[in-house]
Amino acid sequence: MYAIWVSLKENLSCRSKLTDAICRPEKIGKHRKFIFKRENSESELVHPMEERMCELVFRQNHPPNWYYELNTGDPSRNIIEMIIRAASTYPSQHCKKIKRVLRVNNSANTVERFEKYRETVKNRTQEGQHKQNLRTTVDGNELLQFYGTTMNCCSRKPSKKVSDACKDPTCRVCRVIQSGFNTVYTRKNGIRLSTSSEEVSEDAIGFAEGKKNLKRAVVVCRTIAGTVANAIDDEKSWEEHDSVRIGRLYSEAEYLIVQNPSAVLPCFVVVFN
Repeated sequence: MYAIWVSLKENLSCRSKLTDAICRPEKIGKHRKFIFKRENSESELVHPMEERMCELVFRQNHPPNWYYELNTGDPSRNIIEMIIRAASTYPSQHCKKIKRVLRVNNSANTVERFEKYRETVKNRTQEGQHKQNLRTTVDGNELLQFYGTTMNCCSRKPSKKVSDACKDPTCRVCRVIQSGFNTVYTRKNGIRLSTSSEEVSEDAIGFAEGKKNLKRAVVVCRTIAGTVANAIDDEKSWEEHDSVRIGRLYSEAEYLIVQNPSAVLPCFVVVFN
């Protein structure tokens, strides 16, 4: 699966031709603090004013189209569907359930921010105590990860393609894409990614109840994992690493939690029926 992704990544830069004025996240210092408590308050998941201001900065000079929808039979779409199936427990069912595949039009500045974070991680690893982690010193330990969430602006007629992000505060895909994963929830809990295309992030659960036209979606992301700590390790060691890995009981899927939004570059959105 990873080899297929690498070939696709080399042909697609995951970026648009225009630049934007980006909302830069807080800089993460030498010591990185991870918080894993569950948020039960649904009000914190609703689009607050500070998230709107962050998205506004992103929008100002962003390309007019946030998404480019890939038609059925498109070579890039075929590869993404293969990746989704390979990361699924029931591959044959996923092929039938895929409704749309959207390519995210990242701006040049967004991609530059991602690459700068990669260099920061590489330099920090070379200067620190994790020099033996060769993968991190080479490419920042870039991984293919999935961010499972929901999208409720994709219920329009199949003949009408999706190109722009909606303004619905409960549409989680558009909120994380427009804010660059820099939301109230992710700042408190980190960005929870998965090796499985079926897992749903916790921040989407509160929106799944009683919502019409809601579709399950997964964002395919390039992720700079850097040095990775295990959740069972001493909490003090978490601050010495760039991300934390959490295993799932009775499941082969693993969660990867990163704290810095610059570490995640969304490339594709897959929407299911």
